[in-house]
Amino acid sequence: MSTSVPATPGRNLIALEWLQFGLGRLVAAAAQAGLTVHLLTGDRGEYAHELARIDADSPHLVVHDVDTYDAAQVVAAARAIGDLAGLLSTTDTWSLVAQAARERLGLPGQAPEAVRLVRDKARLRRRLFEHGLSRSAGSTVTNADDAATLASRVGLPLIVKDSSGTSSEHVWLARTPDELTGVLAEMRSRTLRGTPAAEPYFPGPLYSVETLTWQGRTRVIGLNSRIMSAPPAFREEALAFPVQLPERARVEAEQWIEQVLKTVGYDEGFAHTEFIMGDDGFEVVEINPRLGGALVGEAISRAFDINVYAAFVDLALRRRPALLDAPLVPRRGVAQILLYPPRPGVHLGCDGMESFAAHPGGPTLHSCLAPGTRVRTVTNQDGCVAVLLATGATSETALQNALSAAGELRIRTEGDEDV
Repeated sequence: MSTSVPATPGRNLIALEWLQFGLGRLVAAAAQAGLTVHLLTGDRGEYAHELARIDADSPHLVVHDVDTYDAAQVVAAARAIGDLAGLLSTTDTWSLVAQAARERLGLPGQAPEAVRLVRDKARLRRRLFEHGLSRSAGSTVTNADDAATLASRVGLPLIVKDSSGTSSEHVWLARTPDELTGVLAEMRSRTLRGTPAAEPYFPGPLYSVETLTWQGRTRVIGLNSRIMSAPPAFREEALAFPVQLPERARVEAEQWIEQVLKTVGYDEGFAHTEFIMGDDGFEVVEINPRLGGALVGEAISRAFDINVYAAFVDLALRRRPALLDAPLVPRRGVAQILLYPPRPGVHLGCDGMESFAAHPGGPTLHSCLAPGTRVRTVTNQDGCVAVLLATGATSETALQNALSAAGELRIRTEGDEDV
């Protein structure tokens, strides 16, 4: 069960960090409800794109500089603000801090055990297997494991991953015993957020299903198709929304995800579930207890001509989200391309946006990293410097528009003239 309190909600809504995009839409929804958003952050620069587009004098947004990794400091800041409507978190990194803070503040929210379960990929895989929702229970990776013993338990090919990882960081594919030996050595040289886990490599196209749950009832908002880089890396390259499945497949997918979320005890809030769609059914890759990242919230809002972030306000005010009953008729398709420099180095900016004015799909560029920022990796989403968004009559035409517009851009990195 979700934690809840009978008290009347206040007028201040705490955002414990946020996805890099979408803050403006949250503030607009909060203002309509007479609430003020208080963003607690350890790095204002993460929200430069959004803050530049919000009226600096808006009475509905206050930014507080807080060590958001420290639950005690988060609680102290929230108590100092007072008159609380709720505490929201939309990131994997701060989901458990948010749970701890809500429990200390007596605020309602998602079921704590469900959030802890889905943030532990090893436990999640075992739970799904025990309920017939995965073909494998996976395995933890112990210090004593070598390639032969791990392969004997899980089989090859397999994936080794950080049980609490994000942004496709610390995910390795091994197809052979020799590759697995190298993967284990690489994994043991890294600092992980959680513990190492192994599971079979499930081949097939990757999708994500965006859902909203209230009092144990789940509504599917839509599916994103996802284009990934070629293995062994698993870097996100592009998304398109909404995917239109044949009716039978759509019904099967909706019934399946509702069963999955019930199995993990997820009874409230947005969820972003990535899965493989194969000839023999669906296989969960991960469940994130939040709205999808990058520009997923913006894509949903544009596709249906709604403000999907209004559901966060409804949840905070302990009322049934209007999104659960709203007609979700796609008005357009929306696609996004994640842009990466060709190599690590100091990011200098993007050229070529002057072509957007005449380009179909109304492409727009959303900056993730400011010029002058050092890009330390280009093998996962941490290296994404910007996201390009474009629309079209369908998700397929939107994707073509976005890919074409992205081809007009040049991402500049320090030292380009020497390459």
